[in-house]
Amino acid sequence: MVSAVNDLLVLNQLILSELAVRDLWDDGVFAGLHVVPLLSKLLSIRYEAGRHNQAFSRLESCRIGAILYLAGIRRRFGVNLATGIYISKLKDAIVAQEHSNLEEIDPILLWVLLIGGVQSLVHTEHKWFVSATADLIVRWQFSIWEELMDIVRGVLWIEGIVDAECDEFQREMSSELWNTYGQIFS
Repeated sequence: MVSAVNDLLVLNQLILSELAVRDLWDDGVFAGLHVVPLLSKLLSIRYEAGRHNQAFSRLESCRIGAILYLAGIRRRFGVNLATGIYISKLKDAIVAQEHSNLEEIDPILLWVLLIGGVQSLVHTEHKWFVSATADLIVRWQFSIWEELMDIVRGVLWIEGIVDAECDEFQREMSSELWNTYGQIFS
C-alpha cells in the first residue's frame, strides 16, 4: 500500500507538470502507461475482512479513496470506471475507523470524504457522505469551502478533474449545514 500511495503521489506530480505545458487530457497513451498500471496495483491489494481494526480500516479507506480519485482522472481522459461498488466499501471503511479525536483536523479523512462525496452523487450512500462531511465542517469550524479545499489540495488534488461534481457537493454541503446546523457555508 505504501508503494501504491507513493506511486499515486508521483503520478499526481507528473500530471500537474504535464498540464503546465500541454493539454494532457487528449493523450490516451499517457493514461494507458501511467494511470492504468497504478489502478491495477490498487485493485490488487486485498483488504483482509477478518481484520477489523482502525489501522486496516484507514488503509482500506485510503486505497478505495485512491481508486475513486483515479476514476476521476480516468474520466477526464474519457474512460469511465464503474464506481458504485467502491462507494459502499469506502463508507464502511470510514465508519470502521475509530474517530474519537475529531477535535484535530485529519486531512486524510477529509480527503476520502470529499472523494466519496463527489464520486457518489447518484449513489444511495451519497447522503451519508454529505452528512459526515457537514459534521466535520462544524467540528473543525470551517466557514468557507476554500478552507476545506486547501486541506484537500494538501493531500492530493488536481484542479479540473471533478469540478462539476465538486460544485454540486459544495451546494449540497451548504444546504445541509444550513438545514441541520443553521450555519452559512459558502
